[in-house]
Amino acid sequence: MTQPRHWNRFLARLRRLPLRLRRVLPGGTEGLHPSKLKGSGLTFVENRPYVPGDDPRAINWPLTARVGSPIIKRFESSRELILWLVVDPSPSMFLGDPVSPMRWALEISGAAMATMNAGQDRLGLLVPGDGRTPALRIAPKRGRGAGLHLLEALVERGPAIPTPASWQQAIGHWGEHGKGHRIWILSNGAGLQGLAPFLKPLAARHRVVWFRPENPHLKHAPNWPEPGFSAAIERQVWDLFDDPVLKLGAWLKGGGA
Repeated sequence: MTQPRHWNRFLARLRRLPLRLRRVLPGGTEGLHPSKLKGSGLTFVENRPYVPGDDPRAINWPLTARVGSPIIKRFESSRELILWLVVDPSPSMFLGDPVSPMRWALEISGAAMATMNAGQDRLGLLVPGDGRTPALRIAPKRGRGAGLHLLEALVERGPAIPTPASWQQAIGHWGEHGKGHRIWILSNGAGLQGLAPFLKPLAARHRVVWFRPENPHLKHAPNWPEPGFSAAIERQVWDLFDDPVLKLGAWLKGGGA
């Protein structure tokens, strides 16, 4: 693969990204993101009175002996974070000098890779195709090698014109099971028609954010049709010429993930 211009400088910027997820748990088997599920796990939550049906193995015997009644220890399970990047491959995403929306999306993807690697979390990619190009779907994996493979696949991807059928092919039945994943849509809005019906049920189970680049210097910018996303889908409209790596770092530090 031919590396884009200024690739080394881009990687250097990734290394300077102020990551929110720097701490790595020993062993690397637990994620850094608290689960809403209470039960067995590593993080102590509270002591509470025993309720019939509780697991006797969770009884806090020293405290039970002091208070004279059964007390249960509750723990919080931690889980890994799974992030899906959903990239719009519309032709307009490849237009722009010196910065195109696709280059902007690639930089955000690289920053996402660095962040996920810091937390030993998993990163996946969805790119719809069209009649000539099949959809690209890379299952979420952890590690620098998997992240670089994802970025290479995105760099090599050419323009396509997404349709509702191609969006359905890219998304498939993903998201019908599980909860709490992250979905980042990277698009200027050109190719999102037909995506809303597939995102609506996903937004009820996962956190969906649409990152949209905006070129303030275009006096006659295209007015893409409103994709009809529900209010559950968060929108982040960022200046195309602002540094997306620094912008994403500030957003993550503010709790954006």
